Amino acid sequence: MADAAPGFARRFWPVWGLGLLGVLTLALQPPPASLVEQVPRLQSLHPLALRGLLILNPLILVSVCAAVGASVAHRAGLGSHAANTARNTLSPLFAVAVGGLVAVVLFALDAAMAPHLGTRWQEVKAHADNAPWFPALAVGVLYGGFAEEVIVRWGVMSLVAWLLCRLFAPRSMAVGVASGMPARLAHVAIVVSAGVFAAGHLPAMAQGIDLSAPLVARTLGLNMLAGLVYGWLFWRRSLETAMVAHGTTHVGFVILRSLT
Repeated sequence: MADAAPGFARRFWPVWGLGLLGVLTLALQPPPASLVEQVPRLQSLHPLALRGLLILNPLILVSVCAAVGASVAHRAGLGSHAANTARNTLSPLFAVAVGGLVAVVLFALDAAMAPHLGTRWQEVKAHADNAPWFPALAVGVLYGGFAEEVIVRWGVMSLVAWLLCRLFAPRSMAVGVASGMPARLAHVAIVVSAGVFAAGHLPAMAQGIDLSAPLVARTLGLNMLAGLVYGWLFWRRSLETAMVAHGTTHVGFVILRSLT
């Protein structure tokens, strides 16, 4: 696959563009009040300049991970339709169904755990549920579905998978088909990337609430579960299948909240 794959630019720019679209949606959200309080100098910035500053780090992450994935994903048998390296046809209905199922499972688990997470968490959750739904949905679908998948699956998971193949199954990299990576190595890459995905949600949550052990466990557990599903979809299908499923999960959250 390495020899037949399109050039680096063809593998990089389309995926980077999807990630960029996701990063730009962060400008729809106001800067965290806690962050502005911690760094008084930020208060003197124009609101647009402040929002631009806050998307700088995610943009750097997306750019680096888009480049990493463009360099090694196809060598580990991981593909993207945008990069023209996918070996399976895109199945949007399948991705939507999986993403919807993830939303139902996570929503039910979150509801079951909520009474054990303290009154402060109840207040934070109630405020989030009563906030305008469109900005949060746009960020969830586009930043979560696009940018986070570029960072965690296309970047982190591809790099881990490539390193594992180099160390433990170098012949698989010469096979040139998506099934070339041994399943045991793919499973490790999925778990590692899901762990990174889960841990990545803690800093943002810490800006709005003091993290307790139960709240950390809840955040890590729910996001780990979702990350395992998206990682499996990336391995067995494509990056875009994981993106659609991830975005659908956030749509499902909005629908379920409206029904309860």
